[in-house]
Amino acid sequence: MKIMGKLQSFGKVMMIPIAAITFASFFMGLGGAFTNSDTIKALNLSGIINEQTGVIYFFQIMKAAGEVVFKYLPLFFCLGASFGLAKKEQGFAALSGAMGYLAFHTVISQILKIQGLTADTVTVDFLKEQGMNNINAYRFNSLFTTELGIFTYKMSIFGGLFVGLITSAIHNKFYNLKLPPVMAFFSGTRIVPIITLSIMSVLGAVMAFLWKPVGYSLTDLGFFIRDSGLIGSFVWGALDKALISVGLHHLITVPIRYTELGGTALIDGQTYAGTTNIFLAQLASPTVPKLLVRNFSAGRILYQMGGLPGAALAMYQCAKPERKKEVKGLLIPAVITMILFGVTEPIEFTFLFVSPALFFLVHVPLSGLSVVLGEMTGVAVYGTCIKDMFISFLQPQKNYIWPLLYLTPIYFGVYYFIFKYLILKFNIKTPGREDESEDVKLYTKDDYKQKNPKIFTNTESGNGKTALNKDQELALGILDGLGGKENISEIGNCISRLRVTVKDPSKIVSDEVWKKQLQALGVIRRENAIQVVYGTKVTNIMTDINEVMDM
Repeated sequence: MKIMGKLQSFGKVMMIPIAAITFASFFMGLGGAFTNSDTIKALNLSGIINEQTGVIYFFQIMKAAGEVVFKYLPLFFCLGASFGLAKKEQGFAALSGAMGYLAFHTVISQILKIQGLTADTVTVDFLKEQGMNNINAYRFNSLFTTELGIFTYKMSIFGGLFVGLITSAIHNKFYNLKLPPVMAFFSGTRIVPIITLSIMSVLGAVMAFLWKPVGYSLTDLGFFIRDSGLIGSFVWGALDKALISVGLHHLITVPIRYTELGGTALIDGQTYAGTTNIFLAQLASPTVPKLLVRNFSAGRILYQMGGLPGAALAMYQCAKPERKKEVKGLLIPAVITMILFGVTEPIEFTFLFVSPALFFLVHVPLSGLSVVLGEMTGVAVYGTCIKDMFISFLQPQKNYIWPLLYLTPIYFGVYYFIFKYLILKFNIKTPGREDESEDVKLYTKDDYKQKNPKIFTNTESGNGKTALNKDQELALGILDGLGGKENISEIGNCISRLRVTVKDPSKIVSDEVWKKQLQALGVIRRENAIQVVYGTKVTNIMTDINEVMDM
């Protein structure tokens, strides 16, 4: 139950970046479509969408706004995990996550630089100039990227989650750590960024040496995929989908799309390598009658146009009646974005983090099968969404899409019935099915005591109330001195003082009480604001106050 509880909490946390992905993908897709010169010409909109009218700038801005989320998606997942999985003081956890993420990749970057690897020395053209063949050049280049201006290994979402999960664990362990008075300034939440920075620097150094063989092992699968027919096609489709969960699918897709691993074709006297390059050359050629069949992508249409919309409908119908409106607002934009612009992550992540079984045991194998079915039935079309296929449909004689007309609705039905059955059978907490009673129970005092036994002594006072340690008693006394926690509008601390804003200043006790009974060194009052001086131990006191305020 503890593991399931953690997975459910993790799933809720991931809804934070997923919600941003949903709308960012729509902005990016729509903006990308109407800044593409081919699309604009095909729709005869050149007279409207151009620099003279300024309309194109609107779509450029829209595209840029959407790209922000995807460009920095690993960081957002890091912040989401750091913030959402922190038990308390989530803001400090998020700050620590950001610092840890930067330290992690900066250390990797420095080690790569020592090895002579920079953004300029890993480009495909540079590598080919050094004598590397085309396949190996793309294979090596696909290992790297630039994150927030830092040249590093391309770990994508995996890197973000890796840092975020470790940061949240560090934060939950040390956010209430109390140090001796001489070191008290660094107690509690202030020590977390320091520990995180140190640990992630070490892990960055370790990963700088471990990641290359990991990345290569994934790209080497391309050779197996190329040489094993339909089995290889299934493996490619399944792995492409499985690895998207951690953002590492590029390690097997890039070599297939842009190197000889995806095949070669002689078109109008020139040789093209890689499925994408071949597709584009075939579309541009006046002599090519048909598009590439073993393209490793056309079969995706089955789950993008059929399967995932079916899964979305199943999740909607399985939601509680009072939550269906909310679920609809989440799923409809995700489905529209996927069909129009091919961005599947919003709908996939929606069920990935609440039920990995649905993703890996149902969606992944069906994705592999869709690629096989597309290849077996001879489907040939460029693109897997309306935006991309539109260009292909301008030359309908080169396409072969008839099998999609019956396979797509079949996939819709398969996903719909499987998802609905499994969600209801195993009570999977897809969006709209969260158990509200369980959420409430997590905040009862008994559960709090079980999760935080150090706050309480193991004895009960004579009147049946829980006995507190001395630090807790002081914290409760301070709250009483401020007129009770209901009288507090805002409370925090600086280096030496509690800084409090109250609703009714008349409820605050006298300076004498502060000094004689509540251990204060001094008191400063300004209308409804009060500063209570405690010296270097104020950080420990603030930690105790936060604890007792939640009792």
